[in-house]
Amino acid sequence: MSRTETFHHFEDGRGRRRVFVNGNEVSHVKWCDTDKGIAIYCPLPLRLKRPSSDEVYTRRLTGVVTVEKVE
Repeated sequence: MSRTETFHHFEDGRGRRRVFVNGNEVSHVKWCDTDKGIAIYCPLPLRLKRPSSDEVYTRRLTGVVTVEKVE
């Protein structure tokens, strides 16, 4: 995945941000793309995809995705 201004990842080094999908704030966002209108997040309680895996279960939201930088 290439680093663009519309793609945001939790480890991309650009600081803390708040992510909104259709005007609703979404927490625990793993990554999102504002141009494509996609946000991938980890719902609470956090759980693994499979008991033998280290991969966390995620969900996809689509719509109008906006990102605000937290100062």
